[in-house]
This record gives sequence, C-alpha cells and structure tokens, in this order.
Amino acid sequence: MKSILALIALLAFSTATWAQNNRDDYATAFPSMYQQYVTFNIAARYGVSMPLGGQKGYIDRVSPTNFALEGEWLFPQRFSIGLKTGYQYTQQRLGRQVYSYSSDNSGQDVSAVQTRTLSMIPAMASLSYYFADNAAAIRPYIQFAGGGAFVDYTNYFGTLADQKSGFKGAIAPAIGLKYYGKREQGLGAEIQAQYQNVFFNYDFLKNSSPSLMLSVGISYRWY
Repeated sequence: MKSILALIALLAFSTATWAQNNRDDYATAFPSMYQQYVTFNIAARYGVSMPLGGQKGYIDRVSPTNFALEGEWLFPQRFSIGLKTGYQYTQQRLGRQVYSYSSDNSGQDVSAVQTRTLSMIPAMASLSYYFADNAAAIRPYIQFAGGGAFVDYTNYFGTLADQKSGFKGAIAPAIGLKYYGKREQGLGAEIQAQYQNVFFNYDFLKNSSPSLMLSVGISYRWY
C-alpha cells in the first residue's frame, strides 16, 4: 500500500513539474504581447494618509480622504513611465480658544473654534521597475515620482480664514503590488505604500509637508 501511495505521489509531482515546464516553454516559445510591445495600465486607488514632519505639527490626525489615479506605459524590459494625480484632504478641529488673528497687517484677538484644513492635488511623472514580466499574474514594483502639487492651506477661526495656496514641488517614492489572478488577465487589484513630500510651508505648517499614504484599488492593463 505504501509503495502505491509513494508511486501516486511521485506521479503527481512529476505531472506538476511537467506542466510547469510546459507553461514555461510555452511562454518562451509564444511570448505574450505584453512581453513584446509597449502596453498600457491604469489604476484607481483609495487610501488613508498619515502626517509626518511639519504636516504633523499642523494636523496630527490620519486622513481618510485620499484618492489616486495613475496611468502607465509598460515597456517589455519591466519598467514603466507614467503620470499620476489625485486628491488629498485632511482637517482637524480644535476647541474654542482666544487667538491672535492678523489680517491685512492688523492684529486682533478672537474667541473662536479653529478648523485646520489642508488639500492637495498632485501632478507627477513616475518611473517604475517591476520584478515580474508584464504578463505576470503578480507584479511587485518600486516607483519614484516627481513633479508638484497644488496646495490649499486654509485655517478657519470661526468665520475668519487664514489661507495660502499655490503649486509647489513634490516627490513621492513608493512600493506596491499588482495582482491579476492569472497571466495576461486585464483586470486586477493593487496595493501601494507611498511616501510623499510636498515642499510647502506656511504659519503652523513648518519646513515641508510629508506624509505616508497606504492605498488599495483596481488596476487594468491592455495592449
């Protein structure tokens, strides 16, 4: 009986090995379109963002309002170039206090509830390297993005507001993984961890505005 079980196990192992080798041989003999030509990928993700550095001195709460949109040109050599944007918003309300508020170079003391807000719309170019070919079911990657972001800093003191906005430089290195379920499948899922630093500072937001965003979403590739 043991000999029969051992023979069955050996046969199953041999069959699995043969099937895997055949798949590898097939992929080599008949390479995917993804491995021969420039192809395309788009992704949309929702995320949560944690403030770091100077941003934590202004708003120290996790932001649940973050959306990312990205498009890529995938090259057969496992790298891609892309464009990415999105929308990021965070706020924090402080209890009623007496504040010294200045507007038009005139100072005054006001008793108010302070509501701190910060919104960003990034516009960046990205360069990614993938650790699996473009047709693979699982594609881990590293990425570096650079460009800028439109920033709106608005600190409300009741109905009064201290505001500054503008387009500032930004960088955003990231790591992530795309999962498609099987080779050459178009629709998949994606998870990404991104460090972002926007070179914006004003009043309570000192030095710069870094954050760490964790996001999940959908990814679609095609040729």
